[in-house]
Amino acid sequence: MQEWCVIVYDKPGTDRMSVFDQHVNGLPETIKNGSMITGGQINDDSDPRKPIGSNLTIRAETKEDVIKILKNDAFYKNGIWDVENAIIHHLYCVYREGLEYQL
Repeated sequence: MQEWCVIVYDKPGTDRMSVFDQHVNGLPETIKNGSMITGGQINDDSDPRKPIGSNLTIRAETKEDVIKILKNDAFYKNGIWDVENAIIHHLYCVYREGLEYQL
């Protein structure tokens, strides 16, 4: 399995809070099966309380598998996430809090 760094922005004019509970309720399965390592909301620089998307670390074999995981989320299914323009890069993590430093 590979790790992937993902930034997926919300589509302009959408309201993630309208499906936030659906999104959060779907996370335990993704976390439990080991697909999601980290996840959180990213906010607008001019208004730190205004969500503009999500930053995730995903564990999957391929970039296509990452996209499948994103498309299974309530934020995508309800038109919030702009998955087609997501920034997805392979990640080689050399440091993670609580674990030994690895080269």
